[in-house]
Amino acid sequence: MGPSRHVTLFVTVAGISIAIYGLHRLALFAESRGWIFYKTRPPRVRTLGLLEELIEPEVEHMIEAKPRRRSGPKKRGPAEPALR
Repeated sequence: MGPSRHVTLFVTVAGISIAIYGLHRLALFAESRGWIFYKTRPPRVRTLGLLEELIEPEVEHMIEAKPRRRSGPKKRGPAEPALR
């Protein structure tokens, strides 16, 4: 193995490492947008849901989505003209 082969090997390993890190960061970004589950696990679905629905059809389970609160400055409307 000559010196040029060492350089080629180093550049190849560095390139693969950078590509893997880039894909990792892309997956974290996609997870933060809610497109995929990457590091966190998706919510589990109950396995007895169908059986429970057949036995007790009058019972209905619901999940209520709450709006998120934004942290930061509130948007203000247009400034009112000064009275003279």
